[in-house]
Amino acid sequence: MLRDIEKKEDIARASISTLEVVILVIDALLILFIVAATVSAASKLSVAAIEKQLKIQANIADVMSDEINHSFQAMELVLIGVSDFLKSRGIENKAMLSAAMTTQPATEALRARKSGLIYIDALTMVDETGKVLATSRVWPAPDVSFGDRPYFKAMQSMAGPPTYLSRPVIGRIGGRPNLVLSHRLTTSSGAFLGVVNAASDQGYFASRLARVDVGADSVIALILDDGTVLAQSPALPFDLSSEANPPRYDPKPLQDLPLAGGLAPAGVLGDSERYTAVRHLANFPAAIVVGVAAATVHDEVRRAVIPLAIASFVVCAVIVLLSALWSRQLRRDRRQSNLRYMQARTDMMTGLANRFGFVEWLDDLNKSGAVPPLALCFADLDYFKTINDTLGHDVGDKLLVAVARRLSETLGPNDRIARLGGDEFAIICMGVLDDGNALRIADIIVSAIREPFLIEGHQLSISSSIGISLCPRDGTDLVSLLKKADLALFKAKSDGRGLTRIFSDELASAAETRRELQADLEEAWRLRQFRLVYQPIYEADSRRLAGFEALLRWTHPTRGEVRPDQFIPVAEETGLIARLGAWVLETACTDAMQWPDSLFVSVNLSPVQFRDGAVEAQVYRALKRSGLPHHRLELEITESTLLQKEVETQAILADFRRSEISIALDDFGTGYSSLRYLIDFQIDRIKVDRYFVEGLADKSSSQAIIQAILALASTLGLKCTAEGVETEEQAEMLGAGGCTHLQGYLLGRPLQPEQARALAHAARHRLEAS
Repeated sequence: MLRDIEKKEDIARASISTLEVVILVIDALLILFIVAATVSAASKLSVAAIEKQLKIQANIADVMSDEINHSFQAMELVLIGVSDFLKSRGIENKAMLSAAMTTQPATEALRARKSGLIYIDALTMVDETGKVLATSRVWPAPDVSFGDRPYFKAMQSMAGPPTYLSRPVIGRIGGRPNLVLSHRLTTSSGAFLGVVNAASDQGYFASRLARVDVGADSVIALILDDGTVLAQSPALPFDLSSEANPPRYDPKPLQDLPLAGGLAPAGVLGDSERYTAVRHLANFPAAIVVGVAAATVHDEVRRAVIPLAIASFVVCAVIVLLSALWSRQLRRDRRQSNLRYMQARTDMMTGLANRFGFVEWLDDLNKSGAVPPLALCFADLDYFKTINDTLGHDVGDKLLVAVARRLSETLGPNDRIARLGGDEFAIICMGVLDDGNALRIADIIVSAIREPFLIEGHQLSISSSIGISLCPRDGTDLVSLLKKADLALFKAKSDGRGLTRIFSDELASAAETRRELQADLEEAWRLRQFRLVYQPIYEADSRRLAGFEALLRWTHPTRGEVRPDQFIPVAEETGLIARLGAWVLETACTDAMQWPDSLFVSVNLSPVQFRDGAVEAQVYRALKRSGLPHHRLELEITESTLLQKEVETQAILADFRRSEISIALDDFGTGYSSLRYLIDFQIDRIKVDRYFVEGLADKSSSQAIIQAILALASTLGLKCTAEGVETEEQAEMLGAGGCTHLQGYLLGRPLQPEQARALAHAARHRLEAS
C-alpha cells in the first residue's frame, strides 16, 4: 500500500512539472502578446493625440481666418464707398480732390463712414503726391506726407489690384503700430488720383489672437504671404527701429504643410518644432498660423501612454505571480483532494452527510439499476428557532450535534442519515415495504428525539415532525421521492407539529390546490378582489358601540367566498401578506375617519409583517395618509408574533405604545399564554378565543379558564374582549365576570363599510339623544 501511494506521488510530481512547463510557455506567449499590444496601442495613442491637436489647431485657424478676412472685407467696402463717392462727384484732378477733402464736413464724412467699425482706427485721404488731405483723426489734417510709404508707391505705380494690405508701420499721425489697407483712387480716365487708407491698430488684431487659448508655449499669428508678421500672440516688439525690417517667418515650409496641418521644423516658428496648421485668408494675401510646441504634444502623449505601459507591466507581473501561485495551489490541491472530497459531502457541524452527499448517494443508488425498497424520511425539529433565539446559537448548534449523535445510535447500520441544513434531517431506511413499517421507524425517530437533551445546563425537550415517501411505491427517481417526502413533511407541520405523515395522492392533490390558490391570490391582488368588512365591538356593561374589527374578505369569481384561514396562510408563505397587510391598514384607517371620533378600529397584523421589518413603516404611513388619530387605532397580534425576534418585536410594540396606538393580544388562551408577554410587551387588551366562549354555558373547564383570564385582566388593568358571543346568556356571564367588551353574532355580524358607517352614526345619535 505504501509503495502504491509513493508511486502515485511520483506520477503527480511528474505531471505537475509538465503542467508548469505548459504554464510557463503560455505565460511567455501572453506577455509577448501584451507587450506587442501595448506598443501598438501606444503608437495609435500617439497618432490620435497628434491628429486631435492638429484638428483643434485647424479649427482655430479656420475660425480666425474667416473672422479677420471679414474684418478686412468690411474695411475694403468702406474704402470702395469713399472711392465711389468721389467718382460720383466728378472729381478728376488734384485741385478738385483737395477742394473736396480739405473741409471740415469732409472730415466728418470720413468719421461717419468708420463709425461702428472698431477695427478701423482712422480713415485718411492722400493725394497723388502723398500729401495727407484729410484724416478722421483730426481736422484740419496735419502737414504729413505718405509719399514714401511702400503701400503708396505700390498704388502710385498702378500695378496690382486696387486694394493693398501693407506691412506694419508706425502711424505718422497716431504714432502707434498700424496695419494699413489702401485703396487706389483714379479719375474717370484711369489716371492715378491718390489713395484712401484704412488704418487699424496692430494691437487690436494682436488682442483678438490673444483671446484664443491654444495652450502654453504656442503661437498664433497673422502673416502676409511673404511671411511678414502682421500680428501675433504672444506679441512681438515693434517700433520705428523694426519698421524697415519687421519680424517675418520663412513662408516656404508653412506653405508646404498639408491642409490638415503638420510638423514645422525648428527655426520656422521659433527655436522649437511645432505642430502647425495654416489657413489663408480668402480675399487677402495673408494667413492665420497656429503652432503648438511639439514638446507639449509629446508630453500629453506620454501622459496617455505611461499609464498604459504601467498597466501592461502590472498585468504581466500579475500573470507571472498568478501562475506561480497557481502552480503552488495545484500541488497543494493534489495533496488535499481526498480531504476536500469528504468535506464537500459532510456536514462539518454534525459529521453526518450534507445535502450534496445525500443527493449524490441517492443518485448513485438510482443509477445502479433496480432500486431496493426504502423509506425516505424528512425530520424537522419543532420550534428549534425559539431555542436559537432564546438560548443562543451556540446552544442550538450543540443540540443539533446531540440529535445527530442520537439518531446515529438509534438507527440501523444500513440506514443513511444526513443533515440537509438548519434543523432538517433526511434519513434513508432500507427494506421498508409499507406504511406500517414506515410509521414504526418514524415512532423510533420521534421517541429518540423526544428524550430530553442536557446542553450546557439546560434540559431541552423537543419534538419533531416527519414526512415520509416510499420507494418504489411513490416513485423511483430522486426528484420525485424528495418532492413527495417534502410534501408529507409540510403536511405534518401544518397539522400541528410533532406528527408523522406519509405521502399520499391526497397530499399531492392538496399541494396542487395550494399552488392554484397561490396563483389565484396574485390575480386577486392585481384585480382588487379583496375587501374589508367591519364587525362591531360593544362595551359589555352599557352595550354601547365602542369600535369595529376590520376583517379581510375575498370573493373569487369561481371559488366564491374563500375563508381567511385558507388564503391568509398562503399569502404569508408567498410574501403577498406584506402588500395585503399595508392595504388593510390604510383602508381601515381611511374608513374609520368616517366614523365618530369616539370609535376605534382594530386591525389584525400577521407575524410575517413583523418578520419582514416593514410593519412600523406600514402603520405610520396608513395613519399619516388617512389622518386617523393614533389613539383610535388598535393593532391585534397573535402569540406567535411574540415568539419571533423577541427583542425587536418588543421594541416595535413599545414604540407603538408611545405613539398611543393600542396593542391587543388575539386568541389568548390557545397558545403559550405566557404572563410574561402581557407585562414585557405592554399589552393593552386580551381577546378571549371563541372556543372558550362557545363552551361557557355547559363546560366547567371553559368557565374556569374564562374566569381566570378575566381575573388576570382585571388584576393587570387590561381591557378584555370576548369573541364569538352568540347568546344573551354568554353575554351576561361575561359581563358579570368583568369582561369589558363583547364581539359576536349576538351583537352584530360583519358589515360592509357603508353599513358600518351608518351603524356608527346611528349609535352616536342615540347617545346624543339619551
